[in-house]
Amino acid sequence: MQKEEPLNILIVDDNKNNLFTLHTLIDEHIKAHIIEAESGINALQTLLQEKVDLIILDVQMPEMDGFETAKLIRSRKRTQHIPIVFLTAAYKSEEFQQEGFAIGAADYLTKPIDRSQLIGKIRTYIRFIEQEQQHNKELEHKVRNRTTELLEANKKLKQEILERTQIESKLQEAHDQLEQRVQERTAELSSINQQLKTEINERKQAEAALYDAKNTAENARATAEAANLAKSQFLANMSHELRTPLNAIIGYSEILEEEAEDLAQDDFIPDLQRIQSAGKQLLGLINDVLDLSKIEAGKMELFLETFEISIIFKEVVNTIQPLIEKKGNTLTVKCDDALGEMYADLTKLRQILLNLLSNAAKFTENGFITIELFHQKNKEDEDEIRFCVTDDGIGMTVEQQKKLFQPFTQADYSTTREYGGTGLGLTITKEFTEMMGGNISVVSEFGHGSMFTILLPTIVSDFKLPVEVSSLEGEGIVLAIDEDPNVREFIKNYLSKLGYAVAVAAGGKEGLRLAKKLRPDAIILDVNMQGTNGWKVLATLKSDPLLADIPVIMMSMEELQEKGFVLGATDYLIKPVRHEQLAVILEKYHIGDDSQGLVMLVEDDTLILEVMAEMIKHAGLRVFKAENGKIALEHIDNKKPALILLDLMMPVMNGYEFLIHLRKNEKWQSIPVVVLTSSHLTSEQQARLQSSNVEMIFQKDSYNRKELLSHVHELIAGSKQPKISS
Repeated sequence: MQKEEPLNILIVDDNKNNLFTLHTLIDEHIKAHIIEAESGINALQTLLQEKVDLIILDVQMPEMDGFETAKLIRSRKRTQHIPIVFLTAAYKSEEFQQEGFAIGAADYLTKPIDRSQLIGKIRTYIRFIEQEQQHNKELEHKVRNRTTELLEANKKLKQEILERTQIESKLQEAHDQLEQRVQERTAELSSINQQLKTEINERKQAEAALYDAKNTAENARATAEAANLAKSQFLANMSHELRTPLNAIIGYSEILEEEAEDLAQDDFIPDLQRIQSAGKQLLGLINDVLDLSKIEAGKMELFLETFEISIIFKEVVNTIQPLIEKKGNTLTVKCDDALGEMYADLTKLRQILLNLLSNAAKFTENGFITIELFHQKNKEDEDEIRFCVTDDGIGMTVEQQKKLFQPFTQADYSTTREYGGTGLGLTITKEFTEMMGGNISVVSEFGHGSMFTILLPTIVSDFKLPVEVSSLEGEGIVLAIDEDPNVREFIKNYLSKLGYAVAVAAGGKEGLRLAKKLRPDAIILDVNMQGTNGWKVLATLKSDPLLADIPVIMMSMEELQEKGFVLGATDYLIKPVRHEQLAVILEKYHIGDDSQGLVMLVEDDTLILEVMAEMIKHAGLRVFKAENGKIALEHIDNKKPALILLDLMMPVMNGYEFLIHLRKNEKWQSIPVVVLTSSHLTSEQQARLQSSNVEMIFQKDSYNRKELLSHVHELIAGSKQPKISS
């Protein structure tokens, strides 16, 4: 059995008395070989010559202190594993302890030295070292055994190689024969390849023609939209002109019917009734067309008033009852006992309910129709009313439901032939519902019936249709939300003079809609508003990933700055607000200024959008987030991005379509685009992107964060270096 050698312990201290004391103390209690060094340099030289198992190192030494010595020991592969125990004066212990452990100290002892503590810790390290040595010996024994096994296996492998060489010789003969066949097949494929090249050229020509056709189609669409607006305005005017003679026809037919009855001329009565029926049907159609044309032309307005819900509810039920009974249907009414009042457009609410009930009656025969009306709370804890109309009629397929709210469209053409109608009723119902701040949904199963649900607020705000981004004039968008019309007018006039594009909203709900539509650069928000107050609006903005980064300036008569800052407001002003305060605050957000380096991030995945946005902001850049290419194009003129970071696969408008529109506009052609995609692109797709002047292509699953940010900074600074990064 091999005799075990004593462990080597290196003591490093510039004080010879300390060296002597430590040496003597360790010698008395531990069997080990003690090596002394009076400085860090001597210690490093010793480590080059001697094998050392444990180092006891003084911290405070001239020329090179203990920390510098330890860093050099740790930097050398040969010595980096040796445990180091630092020694220092007691009053320095806490000061040096954190730095010592950061370097990699195994332990820390203070002077004057506690003998029992020192010996105990050294014995502990010796046990660990001995255990490690024993483990290494066992491992070495296993390696020797394994080596023997591998040598035996190697002999067998040589024999197998010899046999395989003989087999390979036979395979070579077969390979030569196969190669001859491959050459023959290659000649055939070369011919086919030439044909494919011809087809590819033809396809490229077809794609170019398709691209031209697409441009033509887009121009045609713009022309069609203008024509559609003109059509809507024409219909709105013509509908008024048609209703006057039509009402006269209906009125005179009723008079003639009464006279025919008085004169006992019964033969004329059926014809006069047909005239009345056809006239009323035509009048209903004209009314629907008039409503739709008003909506499309942007002339439809709300006439809000307070009324008892129960009165209009009974009126609607009484009006629709004969139509429901005409086809043998049964109407069931379910509602709260006390319905209370509602502030809304009474006429439009009546038309909404009549449209839904008449629709149910039209498509149900000898069945059951139910109308329910109940109060409930929405997510924002506001009162709303749920209207629900259910029938067990013909129902709808999934495809039919997709076309449900399109104008002049019913489930399909066979439905129109069998049941009649214009297909405008549900379109108008949806528009009226949304104008009053509500929404409509449908659940249907073909052959089993349908259920339409409408949610409306009990107090409807006078919501105007959203402002289009392109209609705002100025550099950078500011949205002001305040109930006071004087405050709104003051903010709009003053900020417009400063060159900002200003949109205003009279309440919280309207403000949130405009925020989602316009994506403003800053929001000025009043705290005290009825319904959805400023705090609720602020919480909603900060919980929406697409709106959370917009600076929000709160305004109030109350001093609640702390609450505002906790909820995410960037500034808080006490009313009355001086115009100089607004100007100073808005200047610090660099609204409309592209010199600060705004990155437009176009990505539909919310999680990736947030991660990328945080990374860009930490790099000192500003971010505008868009969930698809269409939204990005709507805001690109106002935001003036210095760079676009683009995903390729998105709904509504994908990255490829976005690039086509981007490069068509001369103003946007110089904006650098970096693609970040999860798709593995073919060479053809990469060439397509490069032809659209894409600067870089990064893979989401393997991109290097530092490399991406470096290229972003370079491109924003004007140093463009196009290439492909895998």
